[in-house]
Amino acid sequence: MSQPIKVGIIGTGIFAYRHLRAYLTNGQDKFQIVACANRSREKAEKFAKEAGIPESAIYTDPKELINDPNVELVDALLPVQFNKEIIDAAIAAGKHILFEKPIAANLKDARDIVLAARQTNTVVAIAENWSYHPKVQAVAEFIRNDGIGKIINFTYDSARPYNPNSPYHGTQWRQNPQHPGGYLSDGCVHDMAHLIPILGRIDAVSAFTTKTHKIHVVEDTLATSIRLVNGGVGVANFTFCSAGIKRMVLEVHGTNGTIRLINDNQVELFDIQGKPLDVLQFDRPDAFEDVEGELDNIYKAIRQGASLGVTVEEGYHHLAFVVAALDAADNERVAKVSIVE
Repeated sequence: MSQPIKVGIIGTGIFAYRHLRAYLTNGQDKFQIVACANRSREKAEKFAKEAGIPESAIYTDPKELINDPNVELVDALLPVQFNKEIIDAAIAAGKHILFEKPIAANLKDARDIVLAARQTNTVVAIAENWSYHPKVQAVAEFIRNDGIGKIINFTYDSARPYNPNSPYHGTQWRQNPQHPGGYLSDGCVHDMAHLIPILGRIDAVSAFTTKTHKIHVVEDTLATSIRLVNGGVGVANFTFCSAGIKRMVLEVHGTNGTIRLINDNQVELFDIQGKPLDVLQFDRPDAFEDVEGELDNIYKAIRQGASLGVTVEEGYHHLAFVVAALDAADNERVAKVSIVE
């Protein structure tokens, strides 16, 4: 029987407690949290007490945690401008690394992360919990298997409500974003984790943006027209300014049918005549999802050699789309989405 993976968590802020719950749900036969680090000793100690981490494994220097011989997997919950440095250090130490989305603060760092991941034998994984919604995965598999034929057209609408009381608004990385588009890239890469597996890669985009709420610091609404690599075309709209509505709706029209995904949990399917079809095939009741699914996947990747649910190449593409959309909006042009050869 495989030994549990020993985890060191860097960054013990808001989302570290969400990861803690997900590790516990996966079980101590899979994961043991053995160390943590935060530049604030007080915050690290608070998390360590809840996670059962001994005082000897509490660090204020993340490099010390990375070099702790008891740590096998580094879980880095940091502002993304620190991703490349931490990933490089983990790879150099021969450690597996799970790090936060977006992949990096700029496309150069993102490209370097992809190239470094290709050269190491350790697992380099991006923490994109939206990649682990079972119905999304089922819809993506169905379309890849020609379930609606060739994609012709799609529409996507993603609305998240304006919430001035969100605990994330007070964080330094939100108030002074170093990643492109700030709020937009932090949120839109979630949407990309749904869209790209289903639609395929994006070739080019045109766009408009607006800014409504001062608390968001940067643009908070993005409207795009998209051409897919596979030839399909469509529109995708993203806003963080809805009046209380939180809803994501994707409708994809193919040569042999139409499929509609509402949020991440409802599927509607129609045949070539537009008649509704049974959707029981999209149910995966026993599957882990969200952060729990993300950690289940990384366990299987490390211990069983399974493929990652979202690769660093895909993480690059998620950010590259946002960069291209912002370029298109700023310069009133059609922008190509860059790739890593």
